[in-house]
Amino acid sequence: MYSMTTSSPLFGGRVGQRLVAVAALAAATGVGSTAAAGTIALDNTAGGTASLRGDMGSLTSSNWNLKVFTVGSSDATISSMAMGFYSTSVTNYDITWELYAVDGSNDPTGAALASDTQSQSFTTSAAYYTFATGGDLASYSMQAGQTYGLLFKSNASGPVLSWTQTNAASIYSPGSSGFSFVANRRSTNSGTSFSSASYYNAWQMETSASSAVVPGPGVAGLAFIGLAGVAGRRRR
Repeated sequence: MYSMTTSSPLFGGRVGQRLVAVAALAAATGVGSTAAAGTIALDNTAGGTASLRGDMGSLTSSNWNLKVFTVGSSDATISSMAMGFYSTSVTNYDITWELYAVDGSNDPTGAALASDTQSQSFTTSAAYYTFATGGDLASYSMQAGQTYGLLFKSNASGPVLSWTQTNAASIYSPGSSGFSFVANRRSTNSGTSFSSASYYNAWQMETSASSAVVPGPGVAGLAFIGLAGVAGRRRR
């Protein structure tokens, strides 16, 4: 990083003042910074507008769902999720998400790569709930082209909380995200074993993808190139 002082003759007068201003502008514009944008990676809720059913799909301490997908062409982080729920009573439950690598059967393998747990008050009417990702899941970078399993579970002790589906029972659309949905898997024995499931729970996953800008000389660099030229002409 360049260090500038105005005590040098090179920075005196109007030329020096202008070049210092240009360099300050370069710093303010963030040359070489990282930009992030939200993308709907997978969705079967029509953006949270599809009508919901009020039954089936219990999510409990022993009944878990696993959504297996492949990341698109850029590394991505899960930024938020919307899910459709129905509860038999107005109650608070903890919802837990865990991200795993998967084996050849699309089952989770190894320790969780990242996780998040949030408490939510649910009503007796089927409704959408949006969760901004927290925990270390919020900062975990999923690698481009890699397949992962996102595990869903709750602390409900029985079939009183339903991760329901839309009336259309639609599959997950990747839109233009580049993601691809691989499989629904479900366990009814706290993860001891998983089996294939045809139930497409109401779910929307949004991700953020970052791409670092690789700078050339940039505005600040060009300012110093110009500065060197001015100094050379003044010496002659």
